[in-house]
Amino acid sequence: LINLTNGKLLLNAKPDEITRKNLEEQFLANLPKKQEELSPEEKLAFQNLQKRKKIIMLRDKKDVSIKITKLGEEILSQKLSFTEAKELIEGLTPEMLRKSSWKGKKFRRYDIQSQVPRLFGGKEHFVNQATEYAKKIWLDLGFKEMTGSLIVTGFWNFDALFTAQDHPVREMQDTFYIKDIEGKLPNKELVNAVKKSHEGGVDGSKGWQASWNEKDAKRVLLRTHTTCLSAKTLKKIAENKEFPAKYFALGKCFRNETVDWSHAFEFNQTEGIVVDENASFRQLLGYLLEFFKKMGYEKIRVRPGYFPYTEPSLEIDIFHPERKKWIELGGAGMFRPEVTIPFFGKHIPVLAWGPGFDRILMEFFDIKDLREMYKNNINQLREMKVWR
Repeated sequence: LINLTNGKLLLNAKPDEITRKNLEEQFLANLPKKQEELSPEEKLAFQNLQKRKKIIMLRDKKDVSIKITKLGEEILSQKLSFTEAKELIEGLTPEMLRKSSWKGKKFRRYDIQSQVPRLFGGKEHFVNQATEYAKKIWLDLGFKEMTGSLIVTGFWNFDALFTAQDHPVREMQDTFYIKDIEGKLPNKELVNAVKKSHEGGVDGSKGWQASWNEKDAKRVLLRTHTTCLSAKTLKKIAENKEFPAKYFALGKCFRNETVDWSHAFEFNQTEGIVVDENASFRQLLGYLLEFFKKMGYEKIRVRPGYFPYTEPSLEIDIFHPERKKWIELGGAGMFRPEVTIPFFGKHIPVLAWGPGFDRILMEFFDIKDLREMYKNNINQLREMKVWR
């Protein structure tokens, strides 16, 4: 457009070249426009301008058309007296009763079958409703509630529950660790007892036959199950010599899962322990069957399972009628001596369970996908039926 000749600036451009607008300027000059009617060049300009702040705004508009029904046409054809309609009384007030001003007046008639706008009152989130109901079940069965932080050390989440330090579940692929934070361990006596349980075993067990690393136990993470609360509660029970004891928990857990219709990286779990020298596996089944019966499941499938910290162990399944398949809810069993002896100094039977809670709610609320429970869709929340 410009040349430099003999120290002078010379304008070589034609007038139309100087005043010509670039692609984005042409696009802005022609706004507003419908997005679906944009040409390829205008779409490119739109994409370029979207990358810049506060240049353009995309606004969604909804067109609503109204058509008079046959009943409406009939009403319009009638000769209605609006003066008479104004004199109709729609409701009695205290003042009208005191002054008797209602006498001689006509009351407006109402059609109780007429369509009226639906009113949606405030209510608890359906998950919270079910949570409170489940808590009441455990409380009615004589359990006390145990609570705790969502962030724990590897000691309580894994080591105290006799999960080997080289177990795959402790890897980053399964667990959310908190970076650059080191947690504190409990009293040295318990730590040494857990270390002994891992390295050499107790009560005839051989343990994991591997060196136990205190540094791994101090790693901080988002709890992968509420069973870590059971471990902490066992410590309190041992210190207070509270035998027998029954505790439950219901709270959030976090795992690095691939999200799909039946898996999420955040979920609720219900936990329970019964500490009693006379506790038996049959009692464990009884507690589970009673809980699921009260939650609305008459038939569940119980099958053998494996967990590092329980023996015998079982898995609990319910049948999903929509997917036509059995869905795993979680595990249960009796804590191994490697778990109980570090706390109590001897083996005391402990019944333990920790099924996933969100999946229990799917059938009652007709939820096809676990992700629906966390979308906070206002229309879904309004239409969702009340628990029980």
